[in-house]
Amino acid sequence: MSKQKPKRPTTRQLKNDITIIVKEILNLKNYVNDVLTPSTISIQHLIEQYVEYKGDIDNLIEYMEKEANENEKRTINESPEEGQKEQTKGSGTTKDVSKDVKGIGTGSIQQG
Repeated sequence: MSKQKPKRPTTRQLKNDITIIVKEILNLKNYVNDVLTPSTISIQHLIEQYVEYKGDIDNLIEYMEKEANENEKRTINESPEEGQKEQTKGSGTTKDVSKDVKGIGTGSIQQG
């Protein structure tokens, strides 16, 4: 008994599937514009009113600048410890790899 190949979808079926996906994306876009955006704007407005009421605008600005600087430092410090490997000229391998395999085989790549 041989296995039957699954039938490829027709162009009409693909078109119908893509149409359904596009409609769903448009529904999501409308939801974001109609529901989430006004909610976000109203929350932002409430926060701004609270900060103005408390009179802590200068403290808030200082805090935000401090957080931004700390995030920048964290981003810089999160780079890999070893650093990026440098690629040797023309070989297509990194220096570490080319040192480890030096003298092994002919160096050609076999594709199968």
